[in-house]
Amino acid sequence: MNRWYAWSLSLLTTALVLILLIFQFPQGIAMNDDISSQVNTAFAAARKGDYEPVSQLGEQGAKIIPYLQPYLRDEDEMVRLQAVALLTASDDPAAIPLLALALSDPLQDIRARAALALYERHDPLQLAERPELGEALRASLDQGNDAAAAILLLSYYPGESTSAALQALDERVGDAQTELAAWTPVVPVTLVTAISRSRIGDQAARRMLLQTSADGSLAEREFLLSVLREIDSPEVLHALASALDDTREIGGGVPSGIQPQRRLCDLAATSLIKRLNLKVNFSFSGQHRFTPAEIDAVRQAMVAGLPR
Repeated sequence: MNRWYAWSLSLLTTALVLILLIFQFPQGIAMNDDISSQVNTAFAAARKGDYEPVSQLGEQGAKIIPYLQPYLRDEDEMVRLQAVALLTASDDPAAIPLLALALSDPLQDIRARAALALYERHDPLQLAERPELGEALRASLDQGNDAAAAILLLSYYPGESTSAALQALDERVGDAQTELAAWTPVVPVTLVTAISRSRIGDQAARRMLLQTSADGSLAEREFLLSVLREIDSPEVLHALASALDDTREIGGGVPSGIQPQRRLCDLAATSLIKRLNLKVNFSFSGQHRFTPAEIDAVRQAMVAGLPR
């Protein structure tokens, strides 16, 4: 009796599992078909100048990413721009190969947006595990992409081919300028290439950074402090610590027109604390104006945390 009961229970359980699979499998297919249909419908509207349906696709999250690839190769640059805009809003790793694809877009604005999304939304150490992305970045630079994000990310792929790509860019840009994002300082392309070249061991580039850290323009020193993650030389970090004494106001950190504006010393203190994981006994935010005592505490913590 017990054996018959156990056999019956096992059979019933198997039947229930099969029923669930039968009903759920088509449902999953239908859901995927529905997302695909939404994406296709939204981009059909975009081709007619209606971008609202595309903007609403962002509510679907990472589920839409697999369906965006065809639109990154669309003849209509506005369609491609909308596809990249959706990818820039995601930190899902599935977006990385598609952003790499966008690095070769004919339009520099799209190439720059793709590079910035990779820089801001994804861990560079994880990106470094994707050699195909390094190849895409080098090809993008050769194509004319001088966006700061693309140049900085390339430093995570050291080697002769990367050094050659950075040198070639240096030789052709002249006095051209670039920026990391629309809200960051505009600086010479050669300063950004120097950061990447220094990170992969170029001593001449490191000397240039040392000099710029000490007597560069306000915009140049602000830029260096904004990308402190990419600077690994203790000498350069100590040179940038001199900005703790610089009370000139900068544009970032608080909305335009709001007083008091943030100063270079505030950016220096925030960036050094985060970059070196300094231990301080006060709290702060991105808009914080540091007191003289707080800045002195940062200076002392840096001396203890990063010996010369």
